[in-house]
Amino acid sequence: MVQKMKNLIKTASLGACALSIGLLLGQTYTASQRKPLPIYNFKIERDAYDLVYDGQHKQAKWVYEHLTADKIKSNSDRTSFDFQEDPAIPKLLRATKADYAGSGFDRGHLCPAADASSGGQAMKETFYLSNVSPQCPKLNRGYWSQLERHVRELAKKYNSIHVFTGGLYLPELEPDGKRYVRYQVIGENDVAVPTHYFKIILNDAHEKIEVFMIPNEPINGNASLESFMTTLEKVEKASGIVFIPK
Repeated sequence: MVQKMKNLIKTASLGACALSIGLLLGQTYTASQRKPLPIYNFKIERDAYDLVYDGQHKQAKWVYEHLTADKIKSNSDRTSFDFQEDPAIPKLLRATKADYAGSGFDRGHLCPAADASSGGQAMKETFYLSNVSPQCPKLNRGYWSQLERHVRELAKKYNSIHVFTGGLYLPELEPDGKRYVRYQVIGENDVAVPTHYFKIILNDAHEKIEVFMIPNEPINGNASLESFMTTLEKVEKASGIVFIPK
């Protein structure tokens, strides 16, 4: 048996060798076990939402909700819940409450707590900091809140919608004539402050209903929602994510 294995090692390539030895020992090896590939996105599925977490920016890259009229009928009390670290994220990559303390930014929900009013567990999970992003207070409490209410009205209208929400980091033209991506970070964990946010609303056929791209800054209360509507293609290009495969 030993000689057979030695002969096999001499005549096989490294990849074939690993597979053959595994078969001889009664074991099987997958491609991922032969390659020590890094983990750079963390996908989490919960009652109210799914998300992919971005460990560099310390928040979700996108949050997905299947929002229905039934899910927003209840009126659960959110006052019994508090923000907390997400235990599903490696501690080294988490945002903490201390990161937001004194930062001047709100802990803005990506999946709103009001979208998860059908049950206590669902609402509790919206307060994980993986579902939170540093938002300008006047945006979070004003225009963004208005947009969230608008999305819930769409859920009532269509009965079932699909919503994607996340932050963007867009370039700006600087005095030297060049374009740069600049964004602030807060706290010891360098939680990134997005320059903009997006929200994409699809119907059950996965067709676009509405798409928004909104700067993370105070917005005039008289501004209409339509003024920040954009195309799906612009959000996909800015985010590097394809939301509706062509």
